[in-house]
Amino acid sequence: MRLKIAKESLLNVLSHVVGAVERRHTLNILSNVKVQVTNTALTVTGSDLEVELVASTALAEGACLKAGETTVPARKLVDICKSLPNGAVVDLQVSEDQRCVLTSGRSRFVLGTLPAEDYPLLTTESTQGTQVTVTQRELKRLFEKTAFAMAVQDVRFYLTGTLLEVEENQLRAVTTDGHRLALCETLASSNATQAIQAIVPRKAVAELQRLLSIEDEQLSLLIGRELLNITINTPNRDKEQPDITVRFTTKLIDGKFPDYRRVIPRGGNKTVVIGHDVFKQSLQRVSILSNEKLRGVFLIFKQDALQLRANNPEQDEATEELAIQYNSDELEMSFNSQYLLEVLNVLDGEDVSMTMTEANHSVLVQDTAHPDQTYVVMPMRV
Repeated sequence: MRLKIAKESLLNVLSHVVGAVERRHTLNILSNVKVQVTNTALTVTGSDLEVELVASTALAEGACLKAGETTVPARKLVDICKSLPNGAVVDLQVSEDQRCVLTSGRSRFVLGTLPAEDYPLLTTESTQGTQVTVTQRELKRLFEKTAFAMAVQDVRFYLTGTLLEVEENQLRAVTTDGHRLALCETLASSNATQAIQAIVPRKAVAELQRLLSIEDEQLSLLIGRELLNITINTPNRDKEQPDITVRFTTKLIDGKFPDYRRVIPRGGNKTVVIGHDVFKQSLQRVSILSNEKLRGVFLIFKQDALQLRANNPEQDEATEELAIQYNSDELEMSFNSQYLLEVLNVLDGEDVSMTMTEANHSVLVQDTAHPDQTYVVMPMRV
């Protein structure tokens, strides 16, 4: 195998797949990327056996001096490419003793390789499954508006991912860690004849957020019993460089996501409307003096007024009052300020509505301008 390619082109392809490669793995070959060269294309694969990324780009005429394939250490190859000067041309070849020799200008690097045929790939399912069509922008938005509420290292492993639910012409993303819930939905077309659910792992969600752009280009998702497949076309910002196609595959979490509809409170009889920015800034200020472990902040709702109060074991105390729209009975609740702030961070509208029933019941938080986003936050028991 031998390839001559611009440093920028090689680095661009590598950057799309290296996120799937674990620095430490029980299988040495999984710290490598698989490099395949044909007369017309360069294909690089990275995998950790849970998430697999395959990036392909067209090669200029004459770039492929000898077709072939091998696997090379991912991070070392990326770091070498980054260290080369701009505009450098990389000559990559596999020697007779099966070592990868990279030369550029007066620089020469020799990397160990492992056989390409030993590189484990996720089993590619047949084309059977649920086909969903949605724009890149909307899929990215679904994950960005909900990812924060995924559980971290929870024994309830099915909570450590994002639920994707396909229902009629809707695609819905739902996350929860038992203390809060996030839901966002968008229009999508599919061939589903009934509601379909798939739980996408945390790492896969992070990679998709990185790979997806805010373009309105249509994407096709194939949701199978065990795998989720997405093909993403990435236009190169440098018009002189060819575009890149990324085939994204992830294993799905094998578990039953809880019935999130039962968690969303219905029939709340107390509604508050608060200016988004003012509420967020006040909450940030008051929480400075909250208990470092519990992060608790009291919210006292009065007629058209909200008082925020926090204290800690060192006898520090902070209070602040805001003007709000509220005309129900006085109500005092306590929240983990971090949970509320994370919800406010993903809301874009000018006003936030909070719908409540009693002090110890969960609260429905919504953006008045974006009804397709729903958040539920449980109060703290004091």
